[in-house]
Amino acid sequence: MRSNLKAFLFLPTLALAMDDIPLYLDAGCTNKSIPGSYAQGPSDMNLPTGTNGGGEIPINCTEQLTGTDAMEIKLLRALNNGEYFDFQVKTPVDRYFLLQGYKDIRFWVKNKLSTPASFAISAQNASYSVGAAFDTTVAGGADWQQFVIPLSRIADTGLNALQFSQPSKLSANGIDILIDSITITDGTQNGSLSIPTAVHSPVPSNWGPDFLIGSFDNRPLGTTKKIYQAGTYRYQYVMPDIMTQYSPSGKGYIYDYIKESDTMGVKTAIVFYNLGKSGEGYSAVTANLASASYMSAYVSRYEYVLSQMASAGSKDYILVLEPDMYGFLMTGPNGVNFPPIEDPTKIAVNMDAASAAAGVTYPANFVGWATYMVQRAKTVLKSNGVIIGHMPNHWGVNIPGQVGNGRKEAHIIGGMTIARFLNRLGPQGIGDVVFVEKTDNDASNKTSANWFWDSTGYWKYFLWTRCIAHGTGLSVAGWQVSEAHMTDPNTNTRDNAAETFLQHPGWWVDGGFAGILFGPGNPGNANYGTITDGNWFVDSMAAYEQNPYPLPTVTAIHPTSAPGGTSLRAVSEPDGFRLEGWTGSARVRVWDLSGNLLYSHDQTTEDPVRLARTHGMVVWGVGDRVRLGSGSALLP
Repeated sequence: MRSNLKAFLFLPTLALAMDDIPLYLDAGCTNKSIPGSYAQGPSDMNLPTGTNGGGEIPINCTEQLTGTDAMEIKLLRALNNGEYFDFQVKTPVDRYFLLQGYKDIRFWVKNKLSTPASFAISAQNASYSVGAAFDTTVAGGADWQQFVIPLSRIADTGLNALQFSQPSKLSANGIDILIDSITITDGTQNGSLSIPTAVHSPVPSNWGPDFLIGSFDNRPLGTTKKIYQAGTYRYQYVMPDIMTQYSPSGKGYIYDYIKESDTMGVKTAIVFYNLGKSGEGYSAVTANLASASYMSAYVSRYEYVLSQMASAGSKDYILVLEPDMYGFLMTGPNGVNFPPIEDPTKIAVNMDAASAAAGVTYPANFVGWATYMVQRAKTVLKSNGVIIGHMPNHWGVNIPGQVGNGRKEAHIIGGMTIARFLNRLGPQGIGDVVFVEKTDNDASNKTSANWFWDSTGYWKYFLWTRCIAHGTGLSVAGWQVSEAHMTDPNTNTRDNAAETFLQHPGWWVDGGFAGILFGPGNPGNANYGTITDGNWFVDSMAAYEQNPYPLPTVTAIHPTSAPGGTSLRAVSEPDGFRLEGWTGSARVRVWDLSGNLLYSHDQTTEDPVRLARTHGMVVWGVGDRVRLGSGSALLP
């Protein structure tokens, strides 16, 4: 017989759990050490050669706790007086981390010797000085064990690196320890780094059932041809000169562009690119956002474009908002070596013209701007249908070595940071999908890093996009992904993104993608307006369109009542319970009263929550980006 379990209000400290910050998870065994770290010690320590003069933390790829490797501190003798060692795990994004709200640093240690191993833990602070040291000892011959160090013991308001060094009192023993899975937490473990290996988020109803593709087309009106077009959509930029661009019909350039799309049998995507084009950098963009005169002209352009889209009468428009701007804003006023801007309410925006145009009073900040841009488009284009999204930049959150090339942890932090920023735009401002780029050039034209990615490079890229998709609950769409391919006779226009998609569409779908708009970034990159590549790109995409990759079926989550658990209930089951009261699939999490995460799965109301050998009170929550309900249950 089933009995109802009484539901209570969700504990606020758990509901507001902060994302864990990964300091070290894996270096990857193609490396000898942790890139960007720092290590020094006696010459007979295990410092690797050929890595920044032996100055990076060595890794062990045979005895890791998780992933591929563990960091290793090894000196098979006691330190002599005057000798020392310092192993500094720098923050993966090479930025100073503010630690307000965080409580501790957690890591796992294994002592390979039979004698106790002693070391000190400290933090490198804002001035690059090292703070107070905390001595600790690992018993000899022990298996992996977790250490939890309160931040209050070692750090002030933030840190640049976590340091492992000799203890304050030298030990009589040598040291041979492995350290793995170093994270900064808020003390609850609810912001765990359990990032799904695949993220399949809902898509807008007018997206279609298959992975969508399109391509860039800025050829002069009347000169483009269908044979140059790849996919369902073609896209064009809208820049500050839009109101003076030539229009053969006299009804406006955007109107004519859309009508031309109609004659070609394709749909239209518009990239609204004004703020990043009007002035580059944080100071220039924020000055324009705060300027009444600039924003008055800006709103006039946006209203003009929306009216042309409406009057042209086409259906299912795509609208990409402001490439580059997000990167400039999130980088912040002090550059990439300082914490990024994560709170859009702190960015002032003059919303007078927008409020007047829409007849709505918007807050004078970036949340108000996002709400106006998204909701105004949906209002004006209601009868047409529009898919709208923001285009945040990976370079705005600093992945040293560049996306696809830097540390795994930096990709996680970057994706989570972008997701937090977008979530703070609110449900009216976040949009329908998130657009992401690869780079602004074909791989052959990039010298800053290796952009001809192998499977490892794409895996890191998809880790970044999975964090965005998982964190926002929205699907991701590629934008400005290079059309170039490796068989182009011109070696200056080569990339492997198109071939990688055609060979492995499932990689992209599991990375959170629902579509790609292919196109060049800067001038001089591939855009096949003439058949210079033997027609490989257009023909290959046309063949794909004959048998497109189907998107997984995902049911959007819609709460049946206000959040807070009032419409959800817990029903007892053997070894656990079942939650009822919502439709579709949702993330279900269960914690004990100490905040330890016991269970986390995407499921429907038909799926039981199995918690064998768990007794007493537990706390549950349903929903991810949108919390559908929460409560507690007493397990006998």
